[in-house]
Amino acid sequence: MTKFTPSAEAQLSLGFGGDIPTERLFFAVMPDPATAWRIAELAEGLRGDHGLGGRPLAQERLHVTLHHLGDYAGLPPSLLAKARQAAARVRQPAFEVCFDEVGSFAGNRQHPFVLRSAHGADLLQGLHQALARGLQGLGLRPEPAFTPHLTLLYDSRRLPPQPVQPMRWLVREFVLIRSYLGQTRYQLEGRFPLG
Repeated sequence: MTKFTPSAEAQLSLGFGGDIPTERLFFAVMPDPATAWRIAELAEGLRGDHGLGGRPLAQERLHVTLHHLGDYAGLPPSLLAKARQAAARVRQPAFEVCFDEVGSFAGNRQHPFVLRSAHGADLLQGLHQALARGLQGLGLRPEPAFTPHLTLLYDSRRLPPQPVQPMRWLVREFVLIRSYLGQTRYQLEGRFPLG
């Protein structure tokens, strides 16, 4: 596990702001590398087919967000500890998920163009709920709403839902990710196996 300096306390002690978020913490499910490659290929093909200008997300960043735990100017170490503790309490078997539809969600100027799941969404919902119970038990506030999806890219155009070649993988774990805002960089803060 990578060590880090609690920059929020350091910045505040020096009199600098602490109100501009630089990091985001969230739980996610990620496709295995072979599936991520296939999803990236699908995104590039759909981009060309529909004349979308947005750049597809890098395949190593493709994920389904389970819970967003907030944006921070330096993550509080206590939050990381509680998030890991909540995740360790989840007991659920591995399961297969299938994403078989694409479409756009509404955004401000850039609309997320996403893969959606018909089969397996209930199992993702179950994982989301199990993790929510663990987070609530430690005094954290989980996101109540959850629409299983995997963002492919952002674009100014909105496209209606349409079927695509199914993308399946076996979900064997979920992860805790620290995202460095504006840097398109992730740092893994924990892996939590299922089953």
